[in-house]
Amino acid sequence: MIPIDIADEFDQCIKCGLCLATCPVGKELFLEKYTPRGKIQLAKRYAQGDLEIGEHYRDIFAKCLLCGACTVTCPSGVDQQKVFLSMREEIVKKSGLHPQVEPAIRSLLRKHNISDEDNSERGDWRDDIKELPDHMYEKAQADVVYFVGCVASLFPMVQTIPQNMVRILESAGVDFAVMAGDEWCCGFPLIGAGIPGKMEEVIDHNLDRVKRLGAREVVFSCPSCYRAWKEHYPTDLGLFHSTQYMERLIGEGAISLGELRETVTYHDPCDLGRNGGVFDAPRAILKSIPGITLVELANNRDQSICCGGGGNLEMADSALSGTVARNKIQEVQQTGARTVVTACQQCVRSIKGKVRREKVDLDVLDITDIVVRAMSHA
Repeated sequence: MIPIDIADEFDQCIKCGLCLATCPVGKELFLEKYTPRGKIQLAKRYAQGDLEIGEHYRDIFAKCLLCGACTVTCPSGVDQQKVFLSMREEIVKKSGLHPQVEPAIRSLLRKHNISDEDNSERGDWRDDIKELPDHMYEKAQADVVYFVGCVASLFPMVQTIPQNMVRILESAGVDFAVMAGDEWCCGFPLIGAGIPGKMEEVIDHNLDRVKRLGAREVVFSCPSCYRAWKEHYPTDLGLFHSTQYMERLIGEGAISLGELRETVTYHDPCDLGRNGGVFDAPRAILKSIPGITLVELANNRDQSICCGGGGNLEMADSALSGTVARNKIQEVQQTGARTVVTACQQCVRSIKGKVRREKVDLDVLDITDIVVRAMSHA
């Protein structure tokens, strides 16, 4: 059953409905059961023994981005994310993994990535780097480990992110290494799938490999990897999202940025911003580039609207994920900016994929794209 500390959250809910206005899924499906308030009431009935979980409820709780918008909106302080994740655990115990999510999870457990690829292919993004050093960024010892993550390693649309990141680190003179095939998925998808107990092997492996390198710091361009390590990995290593690390390098004068005359807007990724607390670093980076004009989205910082790619929703319901992405694009267009910058490979995939399919005139960039572009103008 749901733990007592989770069940206590139910009594805080006053059913005011403010969460309905901020939930990207609830606003699309127009049924109470898909709203945060509705899910809280279903979870309460289950905890009280008045509800039997079946496949129908598995589908209901899968239609959630775990974006956290409801939690920051709740005037009563209900931690909806905690409740929804606990319900996903209960559903897995009773009904098994969601059939649309199961292939990626089985791949993670068997092949250590979500793409069902041979994990040795994690380093293939380096093939397009001109003048690749002989060590290919794999070293026996390094001060810093760049943890690339599954999506940026294996999805061609966003492989420019690690290509950019190693160029930035190399230009700044950072003693860094990547782990390539020795890197395993951080385990974050296991939490969203309802089986966080399976993370132990993943955590032990990744920590062991980083320690073998003698590293003191780990840098992540994936917000979910960053969040997984911060919240679930028992370590005293310095953990930084790439925006935090780049801001530091810029502040130290290790990176020179030339002028770019562009008007851009910035999309706060859920796991970096609202769930990770990193809002200022990416904005500081953009403002440090001469000529850049930053126009904020109507909903920014902790009010940011999800891109549609969170919470395993893309796997569970790709159509709904795409609808949320379209809504994000419309919000971006309202700023008048022709370029949207974000700091998450999944946000880039969700937004850029929809832009390409619907032939929208919008440039979608990861923040490393614009930093490398500015470096080339220095």
